[in-house]
Amino acid sequence: MSEELNNEKVNRAVAPQAENEGVYHLQLKPGDVPPYVILPGAPERTLIIAKDWTEVREVASYREYKTVTGKYKDTPLATTSTGIGGASSEIAIHELNTLGVHTCIRVGTTGCIVPEYDLGDLIIPVAAVRKDGTSATYIEPEFPAFANTYVVMALMQACERLGFRYGLGLSYTVGSFYIGQGRPLNEDGTGYWPSFADKIIPDLQSARVTNIEMEAAAQFVVGYLHAMRMGAILAVVSNRVHDTWGDNGGEARACLAASEALTILAEWDNEGRLPFQTLTER
Repeated sequence: MSEELNNEKVNRAVAPQAENEGVYHLQLKPGDVPPYVILPGAPERTLIIAKDWTEVREVASYREYKTVTGKYKDTPLATTSTGIGGASSEIAIHELNTLGVHTCIRVGTTGCIVPEYDLGDLIIPVAAVRKDGTSATYIEPEFPAFANTYVVMALMQACERLGFRYGLGLSYTVGSFYIGQGRPLNEDGTGYWPSFADKIIPDLQSARVTNIEMEAAAQFVVGYLHAMRMGAILAVVSNRVHDTWGDNGGEARACLAASEALTILAEWDNEGRLPFQTLTER
């Protein structure tokens, strides 16, 4: 087979490259990003994250994936948006891993299903129920989706330092925003409404699940299977118990807490404080 087709380099189907010879979707090359990365869903959230940084530089932007680098308290960080859901998250995590990234924190929003949280509060999920769909393509459903303990510890310490109101939680990660989260397609009750949808929220509340979102489980599982440290911090923007909706500053607080937590983790790594194998032994 010819090495060239229409004067373009022929890529391998199992490992395609971008035109700049970087990873295909993120369009990043080795050396473009440090090993500590914040993962928002929305591309515009990368700018909210980077407003607390210095030496900010946009490195790449393609489809839902936007990458910005900079420094927070002299620690090199990056933020790459993943889009909505587990499938686009899987792509980002895999491609970041091939570039040497070992620690990621998801920053996002969530709907709370318990009464204790107010709009703008932060939830740090320690684990997630795997209804995302993507993680099932990787491993059997009995495999747990859990955040890295050290990432959770760093996020807690970050919130304490910053004086942010937060709690630990168990997330329900689902690959749907409407029916899958118990939202009717029409407010007047007409249209498709399966009988199981009425039971989604009550059943989750009975199981002591705290919140619903769309990415954490997939990111926890895919990241763990790539030998990466994963975590998440989520701003409460809705409470299904109180039927309320609003940001109330939570998104900006979650973004800042993630930067603070990655700096803490970098300090611990540099000091050799974490009692587990080195990050290069993967």
